[in-house]
Order: sequence, then structure tokens, then C-alpha cells
Amino acid sequence: MKISIIIPCYNVEEHIFFCLSSLLKQTFGDWEAILVNDGSKDNTLTLLNGFASKDSRIKVYTQTNQGTAVAREQGIKKAVGEYITFLDADDTLASHALQLVADKLKYDPDIIVSGFNLIKEGRIIKTKRIQFDKLESISYLKGVLCGKYGWELCGKVYKKELFAGLLQAPQRIRIGEDAVVFIQLVARSERIVGCHCPLYNYIQLSQSASHIRSSKYAEETLLAAFFIENYLSQQSFYYQIKTEISAMCLLFYSNSTFKANLGWKHQLVRSLFISHFKLKALWKIPKMKAFYIILLYTTKGRIVNIIKKMLSFRQP
Repeated sequence: MKISIIIPCYNVEEHIFFCLSSLLKQTFGDWEAILVNDGSKDNTLTLLNGFASKDSRIKVYTQTNQGTAVAREQGIKKAVGEYITFLDADDTLASHALQLVADKLKYDPDIIVSGFNLIKEGRIIKTKRIQFDKLESISYLKGVLCGKYGWELCGKVYKKELFAGLLQAPQRIRIGEDAVVFIQLVARSERIVGCHCPLYNYIQLSQSASHIRSSKYAEETLLAAFFIENYLSQQSFYYQIKTEISAMCLLFYSNSTFKANLGWKHQLVRSLFISHFKLKALWKIPKMKAFYIILLYTTKGRIVNIIKKMLSFRQP
């Protein structure tokens, strides 16, 4: 078995048909799908069992509702593939995705990184392509920390060996949890291989956690940044990436402002800026992000409220 696809499922009866149909259309057949029903209360389990009864490569497991992270952990334990990838139940794969991934396995990669399509209301609104063929893990990690490459768990394929041993996990953090795990996997890797074609289709849903605004989610975003910083500070290559860590923290702060404006006096905000607001770090991140963060700094966060008012005014 070459590739195990792990799909956490919680109340996804409206989306799972399209997700699993995209697997059945794959031109590469040596795969298994591990479906972890996370205590769904709708018709999800019945649908999963229906697919499993028609294709032996689809395997269904059920747990009490414990969240996506635990569901993924259970899937990893059940997986028998040499490589593992994650697929959200409301997303899909391009029909040639697994074949292109299989073609890259000859390089013995630790992680394969692909591009993606962002889809809204059935239409591709953004395409992200990977521009590199091979990278050493430190070079790739620097790019991830600076926002050049995404830190999502999905859209990548991992050698199963990377999951051997305990992965550190922050408690009570939902936003940024993928980045926490992904950066640890990159830190454990050596060979990163890029796949130029966009293989993963992110289906943008308005009710997803990434679109929910709350002070709690904003705080969790900052806590995730500090958790990653602490983890990387314990690695042997820490001094090679100190500036990139500061860049990452600034990017996480920028992301947090779209959840809520915590205010300049908030302890987490002040701590982050005191430690990481540096010219070298700003120079590392995308220019528009750097400009936005400088505005946040110079206006003590008031620009967030101005932007929110502008966006609210534009809505019908």
C-alpha cells in the first residue's frame, strides 16, 4: 500500500459525497481512505458505510466527538500506507492527484508539497502553484515561517515515519493547530519535493472556523505562534531561523486581527511585538503583510476597526 488518505468526518453529510467521489475517480489505484467519524449527529456515518460497502479501500472508524486533531491521530494509527495525506471532508482532490504524487516517490521524499485551487460557489477564485522541485528542510522551513509557503496540513503528502514519536500539541487551541503539527513534521524531515500542479481543491465555506470572528480565536492564534516559537527554540538549528521565527509571529498576529482586535494593551499582543517587531523580520514577509503590520503598529491597532467599518459598509 503506497498512500493512506485520512479524512476526519463530523456532520459532513452535505459534502462527503463529492469528497469521496474525487477519490474514486483517481487514476492511481494503490490507496486506502481512512474515514474517522468524529461522533457525527447527522447522516454522515450511514453515508460513510455506504461508500465502504462498495469499495474495500474505504475504511470507516468511529469515535466520540473529540475534534479533528484526535480524529487525525486515530487515522494515522490505522493507516498502513508508506505515505500519509490528509483530506478535509468538504474538500476534493484532482483526479490525477495521487498519480502525480506516486511519480514523485522515486525521489524518496519526506514531504511532497503540491499547489491548490481555492473554490467558492463552484468557481476557482485562486490557484497557488509550487515553484520548486526539491528543497532541504531548513530552506523550506524558512519559507514556511515567512509566509512564502503555506503551513496547512492538507495539500501535502508525508512519509509515515515522520509521525513516529510524540508530536507536541497545545491544549485548547483550535486555530493554528494545523501549523503547529505541520512545522514539527517539517522540522523532522530532510527532503522536500515540490509538485507544480495544483492537486488539492479547497472548498471555501462561510461557516468554517477560519471565517468565524471571536476574541478567543484571536488569542488562540497568538498562543499557537508562541507554541511554535517555543518548540523551534529547542531545536539544534534554532539560531539559523531566529529571524524567520519573528516573521512567523508577526504573520500570526496579522491573522489574529481578522478574528478580533485584541487591542494594543493585550498581554499577548504586547509580548509579541516587544519580542518580534524587527525590521529584519518585516523584510522577510510579503510586502503587503509587512505594510499592514506597520500600520497596526503605528496606529496601535486602530486601523483594524477602520478596515472592518469599510468592509461592513461595502456589504449589501
